[in-house]
Amino acid sequence: MKAKRKLPRSLFRAALLFSLWLALLPAPLGAAEKGQPGVQVKIGTILATNQADCSDSQLSKMKQQLEVIKYRCYHLVKEESQKASWLANAVFEIPGGRSLVVMPQEYRNNRISLKVRLLEGEKPIVDTTVRVPNRGNFLLGGPAHEGGVLILSISAATQ
Repeated sequence: MKAKRKLPRSLFRAALLFSLWLALLPAPLGAAEKGQPGVQVKIGTILATNQADCSDSQLSKMKQQLEVIKYRCYHLVKEESQKASWLANAVFEIPGGRSLVVMPQEYRNNRISLKVRLLEGEKPIVDTTVRVPNRGNFLLGGPAHEGGVLILSISAATQ
């Protein structure tokens, strides 16, 4: 009769945790995919500079958010909106040869989880996940551009 080999306790725990992680992973992702038809994602590209005092009337709703960033002038350069499916990439072109890739991941507690990647060519500049209130927005400080910096306003709303 052969003797049974016991797995080391640390290896057993690691295998158990990995199995548990695999079992739980599909649940939240599938819930978002099945429960909601999609997400309307809107990206506003704002140029912030200190060259002169100015105000862009299109940014009046964001005035308090922008004041925290401490520039003298904010100008909406571009605005684009796309319907994005759950767990699928929506790609937005950003001035300066950059692109913003947004993937809706989950909807829970009236918040939308978005995977956000800002790319310069193939090189990622930002790679993060944010939770945005449904119909809310998030400001992401971006790269230098034309004597200032780009600020990306990321808005999301469930359909």
